Amino acid sequence: MASGTEAEEFLYHLTHDLRAHVRALRVLPDWIDEDLAAAGVTLPAGVGEHIAMLRDYANMLDRMLNALTDLSRVGRLADAPGPVPLWPLLREIWSALPHAAGFTLDLKGDPPVVLGPRNDLARAFEALLRNAVDHHHMGGGHVEVSAHRSGARVLLWIEDDGPGIAPELRAQVFKPLQSLKPRSETGLAGIGLAIARKVVEQASGRISLVDPIGTTGCAVTVDLPLDSSG
Repeated sequence: MASGTEAEEFLYHLTHDLRAHVRALRVLPDWIDEDLAAAGVTLPAGVGEHIAMLRDYANMLDRMLNALTDLSRVGRLADAPGPVPLWPLLREIWSALPHAAGFTLDLKGDPPVVLGPRNDLARAFEALLRNAVDHHHMGGGHVEVSAHRSGARVLLWIEDDGPGIAPELRAQVFKPLQSLKPRSETGLAGIGLAIARKVVEQASGRISLVDPIGTTGCAVTVDLPLDSSG
């Protein structure tokens, strides 16, 4: 049986090779359209719809392969563990987050400095913040991250005011390529929470979906070791 490292290397090389083929699938419908237009051929409506479907499915497959490549990179290409001030990192991620207009982010508690690889931790928290925005049921909302220290560790609560996740589905969303809605509706690969879990666990932490403090929304807890070098 292959080790975890061997399996991740295989996954990386497999997705890398497949992406080259998928790139061809993405551009072929455009070439067909261009060739037909140059020849003065007008396609029946049904054929045009099928070409559009081919383009959409190729783009979806490309997103899935990109996401699996990102998952395989966790740990393999990680920075050396070191002190990571979380509040500046979260503000940096939030400012670059697409579709965050109309949403607000509040950071509460004593700003924690955790121990771990900065680039992987950035991937994890980007996935968590992006998840809160992408799956919100309104055009805007609120995300709150609060820090609660306990000895040499910190417990982070990441809570939003979105539609939430039913308790019986919470284990499912941490699995790769799992989505609670069809990918054709969301355009998402369903890999973000799997990346977050892998990063947190490799940083000697724990991540869970829990009941929100409010009546609605999604709440994620992340337990991480604090940096002791300072």
